[in-house]
Amino acid sequence: MRLPPIDPARWNAVWTADLDVLRRLRASGDKPEIEREIDVSFRGDYVTLKRVADASSNFGFSVSDFTERDEEGAPFLLLVRHQPATDDAMRELTETYLQIEDTFGVECDGWGCVAQAS
Repeated sequence: MRLPPIDPARWNAVWTADLDVLRRLRASGDKPEIEREIDVSFRGDYVTLKRVADASSNFGFSVSDFTERDEEGAPFLLLVRHQPATDDAMRELTETYLQIEDTFGVECDGWGCVAQAS
């Protein structure tokens, strides 16, 4: 599958926000080279999120949670992958979730992980 290019201004805004999260993780003692489960959540209509879930392994993810109606009554998809939280690995993760947004017409609702200190 050929993925669309990411608008540079959008990339800079999203990557700046992701770097802030990474700085907070590291300030709390996180060792970014340690692999951990990182989750990425998406919002959109149910049928489209189902397509993302079905294609998730093509992007290195597996489905952690997929619900037709969350507590807010909206469809919700949570994907996970195991990887380190180094700048290079997170740059690739950010690029991937932005490409998923553009390819499928969904919205990334954020990513998260637990800090790894040992």
